Amino acid sequence: MTLHPNDADRPRVAACRWFPGSQSSVRDVRRFIANRLADCPQTDDAVLVASELATNAIQHTESGTWTTGFLVMLEHTADEGALITVHDAGSAIRTPYLAESNPDTEHGRGLNLVNAVAKSWGSQGGPAERMTWSVVQCH
Repeated sequence: MTLHPNDADRPRVAACRWFPGSQSSVRDVRRFIANRLADCPQTDDAVLVASELATNAIQHTESGTWTTGFLVMLEHTADEGALITVHDAGSAIRTPYLAESNPDTEHGRGLNLVNAVAKSWGSQGGPAERMTWSVVQCH
C-alpha cells in the first residue's frame, strides 16, 4: 500500500487515554506523557504542557467531574514534534486565552507557560466540546 502524498505530513497517534475529571488525574497525565516521551530531550516541556492543559480542562470546563473527565492524545508530527491534545467537555462561558501576568496572583499562568515552551498551541470548540492542543519539539 502506498501512502497518499499528504499522509507524510499528518500526525501519527502514539497514545490516547481518558482521565477522570479530578485534580489527582493531573499527576497521572504527567506520568502518561513522560513514559511515552522518555527519549525526547524536551520531555519536561511536554509534561509541563500536558499538565497545564489537563488542569485547565478540570478547572475551567465541564470535564471537572469524575464521570465526565477528559481525553489526552499524544501524536508524533512529521517534523519530530509531539502534538499533545486535550479533549474536554467544553464551557459555555470560557475560551482559553493568555492572561496578563500578575506576580501577586496564584492562578492564571498556565497558558502563558504553554506559550513559552511550546512551538505552537491553539484551541477550538465551544460549549459542548473543546480541543486544546500544543506542539513541543522532540529532537
